[in-house]
Amino acid sequence: MDDLKIKKKSTADLVCEKMKSMISNGTWQYYQKIPSESDLAEMFGVNRLTVRIALQRLNALGILDTRVGDGTYVCHFDLGQHIKDVSEFYMTPKLLEDVSEFRRVFEIECARLAIQKRTEEDLRQLKERCLQYEQANAAYFRLLEAEGPQSPALKAACDRLDHADIAFHEQICAMSHNDLLVYAFAVAKPAILEQIVQNSKIRLPFLVADQGAGSVRGHWDIYHAIEQRDPDACQAYYLAMIDPHNATPYTKDGA
Repeated sequence: MDDLKIKKKSTADLVCEKMKSMISNGTWQYYQKIPSESDLAEMFGVNRLTVRIALQRLNALGILDTRVGDGTYVCHFDLGQHIKDVSEFYMTPKLLEDVSEFRRVFEIECARLAIQKRTEEDLRQLKERCLQYEQANAAYFRLLEAEGPQSPALKAACDRLDHADIAFHEQICAMSHNDLLVYAFAVAKPAILEQIVQNSKIRLPFLVADQGAGSVRGHWDIYHAIEQRDPDACQAYYLAMIDPHNATPYTKDGA
């Protein structure tokens, strides 16, 4: 029966909620310096210790940033970074097994909405992501050819390639113009990135054979399908790309 009891909120909880409300309703703007501890204590009618506890909680959440000797500022909350910081606590082998299934449902829908809602600026940014992926791919294989697979710099080049890959998919999600889908991608991003890394390892012999040209072509195929508003082609290219068991996945006809 304990769960039926009314739980009283502490004064620090109430101050914390009030401060969050002042940020969300625009009373305090992003990057604005907020009043000092003593001013806040007077404003809310509480002692400075209560204010300090509330500030510590909001700092821990990444909502505020207290700078020693300067003051406290409102942060532009970065959900992606927050999720990244805690991802190790929810990333499990079972979760990673679910990534392909999730991507088939989630990213295909994002791409469908991107086709419907995309703007010229969206396309420009997606094209830029394709170019960045192509450049990262070329840099990786130049390094592999010049220094071999034992090069100490190769891992960093591979990381840049994987991050260029997920940036491409993140842009497609942004092109859905659906905030909830964007938030959902931020939550899933660490797991998606890990799947991209694992898929790259599985496909490495095929990628090496053609210097990653098929992978680059696959990204451009998706870009052009979205540009031409062709949902069927986009889905086919996308499904081939995210299937971890497809070694040469990047065009509908396998060319």
